[in-house]
Amino acid sequence: MKLSSVLRWSWLAAVVVIVAFPVYVTVVTALLPPSDVVAGRLIPVPGRLTLDNLRTALDSAPLARQYGVSVAVTVLQSTAQLVTAALAAYALVFPRWRGRGPAFGLVLATLAFPGESLVIPNFETATALGLRDTLLGIVVPYLAAGYAVFLLRQAFLALPREVWEAARLDGCGEVRALVHVVLPMARPQLITAAMWCALSAWNGYFWPLLITDSPTRRTVQVGLAQLVVDQATSPAVIYAGTLLVLLPTLVLVLFGQRFLVRGLAARVTT
Repeated sequence: MKLSSVLRWSWLAAVVVIVAFPVYVTVVTALLPPSDVVAGRLIPVPGRLTLDNLRTALDSAPLARQYGVSVAVTVLQSTAQLVTAALAAYALVFPRWRGRGPAFGLVLATLAFPGESLVIPNFETATALGLRDTLLGIVVPYLAAGYAVFLLRQAFLALPREVWEAARLDGCGEVRALVHVVLPMARPQLITAAMWCALSAWNGYFWPLLITDSPTRRTVQVGLAQLVVDQATSPAVIYAGTLLVLLPTLVLVLFGQRFLVRGLAARVTT
């Protein structure tokens, strides 16, 4: 084997170990009995495994109810962001109209503003609309995402325009052209955008914490933070709660890995 191959595989193995190590520590510690978790030990040693920590984590905080809230927020928010992104990207690429460039510039400008700078106006608006401590209050400020628009716009630019023009000449309307012609050709990028939207919604913490008051109406990320406070003397239970929160993201990435790689590797044009 050539030296270059050995170095390349060694580097890849090192990266895999660095990335997988925190996951290993979380999974093993979450399944160890509390008495077997040694404070200060860097690498936990698998021994007797138990699911008691998971049950304790679910009983210590309303994580089960908060799981349902997080799932609902993820589905509603990511669906809305995909719909608005697909419509906006289609309008920015295929129809010819004056002002497309400035409109896209405004979309890019939204990426320059940190989310924290919009918290106060969003909070005041949601409160004025009576959405505080509600599911809609968590979702409404994030019905559209500039990055998703950018990603799909770049994907649509790489598509052959002749196919869209042929569909329009055959009497295909704008919505039908988007749904039946454009989106199927950009499926890898669409799934990549869907995964990004879903992960962003699932991992949201600050805004759900701010806009909600009732523990049962908060997301699981907020519940995990509360679990850390309540179970400060039981690291195994904290790791168990972390594992419960981590599992959906791991499953999503594992099942969507093929589409994610294709979407990120696809050629895009500006």
